[in-house]
Amino acid sequence: MYIRKFIEEVRNLGLLKEVKGADWNLEIGAITDLNAKKHKFTLLFDEIKDYPKGFRVLTGALLDYKRVNLALNINALNDIDLVKKLRDRLNIASKEYRSYEPEEVNDAVFLENVDSDDKVNLFKFPAPKWHEFDGGRYIGTADAVITKDPESDWVNVGAYRVMLVDRNKLSIFIDSSHHGRIHVEKYLKAGKKCPIAISFSPPLDLFIFAGMEVPAGISEYNYAGAIVGKRFKVFRGEETGLPIPAESDIVIEGYISGELTDEGPFGEFMGYYAGGRMKNPVIEVKRVYYRSNPILLGTAPSIPPYDYSYFRCPLRSAMIWDMLERIGVRDIKGVWAHEIGFLRALIVVSIKQSFAGQQTMVGHILATSPLTAYGGRYVIVVDEDIDPSDINQVLWAICTRTDPINSIEIVKNVPSTPLDPMAERKQNVKEYVSSRAIIYATKPFNKDFPREVRPSEDIVERVIVKWREILE
Repeated sequence: MYIRKFIEEVRNLGLLKEVKGADWNLEIGAITDLNAKKHKFTLLFDEIKDYPKGFRVLTGALLDYKRVNLALNINALNDIDLVKKLRDRLNIASKEYRSYEPEEVNDAVFLENVDSDDKVNLFKFPAPKWHEFDGGRYIGTADAVITKDPESDWVNVGAYRVMLVDRNKLSIFIDSSHHGRIHVEKYLKAGKKCPIAISFSPPLDLFIFAGMEVPAGISEYNYAGAIVGKRFKVFRGEETGLPIPAESDIVIEGYISGELTDEGPFGEFMGYYAGGRMKNPVIEVKRVYYRSNPILLGTAPSIPPYDYSYFRCPLRSAMIWDMLERIGVRDIKGVWAHEIGFLRALIVVSIKQSFAGQQTMVGHILATSPLTAYGGRYVIVVDEDIDPSDINQVLWAICTRTDPINSIEIVKNVPSTPLDPMAERKQNVKEYVSSRAIIYATKPFNKDFPREVRPSEDIVERVIVKWREILE
């Protein structure tokens, strides 16, 4: 959904707050973080210190299932219902993504203002310094980074952090496993500059999928388009020819030549500055496009829950559930990637036990699969009567259905990320590994187990109807 339409929809729900006069230096970041942990409003910052009225920043766009519903045009009733509906759409996308090639258009809203070459000045946008110990101002924290494979028609749309370096220079961090990094390295190995375009205010339904594990060779334009049921409109960049979301507020085009610069540290999604100061690629910006009164989409990752820790939880949960069933694992009753584990470190799956060793199979798949290994830490397998999204139920299962000496397994040397504060860093080698714990919080298979203390469904339904004024 186009960001300005989304703002009006959220305003109609009473979930939008306009904030005037905040400082780009730390205040926007702190307000964003405190809001996400307590009040959970979508925040539109205007009249930002040192900037003219109308140059705005939007945060808190996707804090709960209601706003994800809006962005993806879904009518889910709760978290797990959203997972189930996303699973249905993922199945459609895997079969029909070829029918959702982006629609090329000859005009775009961001063409209202165009700066090129010597006129480029990226400091005209109120990019915040989000956290106190960040190494700079980050204009790209909720973006859509467009690159193209030089050997095929594969266009990738990723979400990578982007720091201001100079009036016409940016620095970008793309981890080694990500598709955008593959594209960049192919160009550089061939002795060529890598064309790149970035939307700093992309349509939210595209942004949601820009940070997910879409299969290699498939464009996020197609994949997200198939899920939301539309072809994204794109405008061919005048500098690079890359397809740019036509409904963007702020866009840049440029090249990565192989020049490196100091980038970071940045307060990341795990809640630490673990990456430190790194040498990362410079983007030489050749052209900037922006709407009048532009809106910069942003976020302040921190200790979860933070501004954007929720919205990928149901999506990742749906992708994990779908992956398990595609490879033949049956009797999965629910999956939830927990927000407190930044949707990667704590994965809970509920199963209906139908054969001995089933929980072991599921646990090991999730501990090491490409979909769940990056940034992973704990996999918890529970029975079908446990809601995997309810942390109280999950902890109760751990406390009553495990014997630590027999119920916990450790898997060593699983790929990790430089952002992981506990990852093992091998000297002079840019490889990062860590371990995974699998917790089997399930009843023993085919053995008697004490009855739980809970009312039957019939009694619950009857009591709720009779005593609705007390229980609702």
